[in-house]
Amino acid sequence: MSLDRLKAQLGLLLSAAVEAALSTGTELRRLRGVALYDSRKDLFITSLEQFAALEAGLRELESVRERYGVDESHRIALQLVYEYFERANGVLLDAALMDALWADFVTELETSVWLTRGVTNLRHFHCEELHVDLGDGISIYGRDPNVLAGLGFESGIWEKLAADWSGFGASSFVLVAEAWMPKRPNNFIMVDNVAVWLRCARAIGAMRLIASGDVGMSAIFLQRVARFNVGIGGITSTGATVHTIGSPYTWRREWRLPFDETYRALAHLEMIAYRRAPGNLDLALRAFMSTFDRFPMAMDTKLVDAITALEAVLGSDTEIAFKLSFRVASLLAATDEQRSTLLKAVKGFYDARSRIVHGGRLGKKQSASLAAVDDLRDIVRRLLRAFVLFAADDAGRGGKRIFSEELDAALVDAKSREHLREVLGLLESTSPEAQPGDGGSA
Repeated sequence: MSLDRLKAQLGLLLSAAVEAALSTGTELRRLRGVALYDSRKDLFITSLEQFAALEAGLRELESVRERYGVDESHRIALQLVYEYFERANGVLLDAALMDALWADFVTELETSVWLTRGVTNLRHFHCEELHVDLGDGISIYGRDPNVLAGLGFESGIWEKLAADWSGFGASSFVLVAEAWMPKRPNNFIMVDNVAVWLRCARAIGAMRLIASGDVGMSAIFLQRVARFNVGIGGITSTGATVHTIGSPYTWRREWRLPFDETYRALAHLEMIAYRRAPGNLDLALRAFMSTFDRFPMAMDTKLVDAITALEAVLGSDTEIAFKLSFRVASLLAATDEQRSTLLKAVKGFYDARSRIVHGGRLGKKQSASLAAVDDLRDIVRRLLRAFVLFAADDAGRGGKRIFSEELDAALVDAKSREHLREVLGLLESTSPEAQPGDGGSA
């Protein structure tokens, strides 16, 4: 059956539905809905003689068979009726309204991919611009229901966002991410929440790695964005909102380049499952992210997570406290004086961590280290960003070997040490701090 004949068949079905509704006193709200969610309600439409003809015609369309599946013809036929009355102002037949509905249906049928968009409230975030395009289908917007409506989000999602927008750290910005997948019968009513969540999480991770500040996201609310809804109802969400205390993160325009580099590197490492990355970089990143996301937030767990991240990439089986401190100081500090100061600081953090995990009481020195835990997290951030960029660029050239063979000997030798720092991008002129600036507020 041609599209024109199928459209005519839809007109006959809608006309019959209007006549049946008027004769039985069926209200408009009973003609709206989501296909196959209420079989008794669906029966009013499916029992009409013209329904079978429309369903049969849909089955004959090659694009329906390839992208939606023959078995979904029943749902599509039913949803065409529900969608028409969803747009109608009364129980009547409006030719212009049916033309618009059919145009949307055909356009969506001819589109080869499903588009899923997700939106989440950003926490501890500020920006001077109301729209920042981060690439890869990710954008930051100022909170505005009209903007979200223009992106295809229904009003129900705005209500969910508004209810979720509360507590310390609530910001005036949202993060939007989208994902695409080819239309196939097996994903006919599937919302791609995994790909959207990954893009959001990766973007937040990249932000955290390029500058300090407690930027985070809340639950992600998702919707398939389409000209014609094939029969998906309700609001899908993934993740959870964690109301953590933290410091502000103010996005700067000049951070775009380091963000792009870090985001692409994270995506590459995910794709290769962190093979040949220094140490256990995957675990280190998860521990680092936990310093932002644990609930309830406490300085002692933040310190433990931060030290875990350091151990995962620079740890040793013996003399852990000294070797870890020596390696961190050697990689990050530019002068002997800075190395000495940083070595003592990291040893202090490690000592405090040992007291905490073994249930000991903190003395004056350990308490001072605990109070400076955000300084430790900045140390971890600088190292992890360097390792992420290095591992993504050197994944196929034995990058892990540099850290597993004679690392300490290389760090003792001034020339070798500076070469390694240069390779990692940790020299003063190329450090992350030198590029975007260091600090969460501008």
